[in-house]
Amino acid sequence: MTSTVWKATLQLRDVQDITVPEGAEMLTAREQHGQVCVWFKCDPLALKVKRRIALVGTGHPAPDDARYLGSAHLDGGHLILHVFERGAS
Repeated sequence: MTSTVWKATLQLRDVQDITVPEGAEMLTAREQHGQVCVWFKCDPLALKVKRRIALVGTGHPAPDDARYLGSAHLDGGHLILHVFERGAS
């Protein structure tokens, strides 16, 4: 398998599904050009699957069944969103 790093741009919603190659390894999440993105290492030829992502504002409850991926600083740092992969251990 040849691994490649891919990026997914997230919508500003509490919970969303993204499509990634099966077995993708989530690497990090942060802001890029005013948008929240996640980067993952994957086999680009693998079957595509859905992964559930949650965006949580500072001071809001974080999901217990999730792995922290990173934080995005939007609007000049006035809005901080913390990115979690739901169902991950």
